[in-house]
Amino acid sequence: MNNELSRIDYIRELIADCRYDDALEMLHIATEEEPDNVDYNYELARIFMEMGNWPSAISNLELVVEKTRNHLLYFMLAEAYQADNQIDRAIGAYLKTIMLNEKFALPYKKLGMLFLSRDDKISSIEYFEDYLKLDIPEDEKISIAKLLDRIKNEKH
Repeated sequence: MNNELSRIDYIRELIADCRYDDALEMLHIATEEEPDNVDYNYELARIFMEMGNWPSAISNLELVVEKTRNHLLYFMLAEAYQADNQIDRAIGAYLKTIMLNEKFALPYKKLGMLFLSRDDKISSIEYFEDYLKLDIPEDEKISIAKLLDRIKNEKH
């Protein structure tokens, strides 16, 4: 039996130990050899998100979602877009997240907040109401219900 870690396992160990510089060095070498490797690009994206390097995180996540249609990966991409102030793209990625898993609650809340920040109360209300229909904690339901009440009762 071979007890050696695979390259990706070793890289993940480096990341777990917060040895980002070493992990980045290994990942750059790995992606030179295999530029379309989903695991390598995903790990690069995670490190770049941790470092707040949103353009690099986005670039790597876009490569990953191109090959792997997964609601959690689209959610990560949406979060990176939002952090990079690419709100239209964030909205699009949150919508793709919902298309892939309509029971995943977080993108509904995120969309409600983004539309509220744009003063699009109709869309905001729609996504918050959809969010309330999902399996979320009771205290969260109360909080969002209060927010919805305020939005609906604001003077235009």
